[in-house]
Amino acid sequence: MMLPSSKPPRPYGAIERNIAMLTAKRDITYNYHSRHNPPQIAVQPGQPFLAETELCTGGWLTSQEDVWTPDKTCALNPTVVIAVADAKPGDLLAVDILSITPDTLGYTGFVNASNPLACRILPRDWGLNVKTVRIDEHVVHWSDKIKLPVAPMIGTLGTAPGEETLSNAKGGVHGGNMDVQEVRAGSTVYLPVEVDGALLHVGDAHALQGDGEINCSGGIECRSVVKLRARLLKRPPEYRCVRIEDAAHIMTVGCERTPEESFHLAVEQMVLWMVDDYAFPIEEAYLLMGQVMEARCTQFVNPTSSYICKMPKGILQQANA
Repeated sequence: MMLPSSKPPRPYGAIERNIAMLTAKRDITYNYHSRHNPPQIAVQPGQPFLAETELCTGGWLTSQEDVWTPDKTCALNPTVVIAVADAKPGDLLAVDILSITPDTLGYTGFVNASNPLACRILPRDWGLNVKTVRIDEHVVHWSDKIKLPVAPMIGTLGTAPGEETLSNAKGGVHGGNMDVQEVRAGSTVYLPVEVDGALLHVGDAHALQGDGEINCSGGIECRSVVKLRARLLKRPPEYRCVRIEDAAHIMTVGCERTPEESFHLAVEQMVLWMVDDYAFPIEEAYLLMGQVMEARCTQFVNPTSSYICKMPKGILQQANA
């Protein structure tokens, strides 16, 4: 863990004044989601703020000549922590992602020991299989010939559990390390509040990530500056996994031990969301999902797999027209 400074934490309701925008800086981070992590800043519901995210393996990357090796890892998806005033256990935290600005450097890759998935897919000695890349506003410069469009996302976004202390490697009902590409600008992520102040944990940005996250380290792992806003809602009684919403879809994310368990949970929660918010009979909701639902496993490599289920708002809204 990167130890916090000795400065005492601010109380959850104490908001700094005379600052254009509060910022949680990457020099104070934690490697786990916990109610014991003191927040660096506290914000009012609806107040925009910034979060500086550190690289998933720590602050070793300073130039394009730097190449990751296992001995350079000094953190585990480090997160900054933000308190939201008036948040109480039983609430639902709606986190609006306003923007994600990646740093100009990133990397991806692994060694055999850090990525058993690669050896299950193709048994061989992969050795040290890594790449450092340059990032600009629109492009990841993969090589002289290959340019990849930037699609920034937040890999780790969650709230503090009420009792447990959970590694930042793990996803679950609290959010955490989901590695879901839809956690991006323009989306709202709905997370449970289990402790006073919610204690929102933010980190592990990617400039880009393919489905499955087969490299284990990303995607293109990078630092970033994220602009967020948090709102307080009433938590639905049947809430059992993270929900996401954007202009086109409602989404549920299951993070369980296996992809099958994650898929089952995400589909169950989508059915219940359609019943509660769109007034579908449960039988019809299930049948309709069989026609237009989109679903995929976004990563297989964390301690919990992440499966996202998506339903198009345009079709759902026809039921209430």
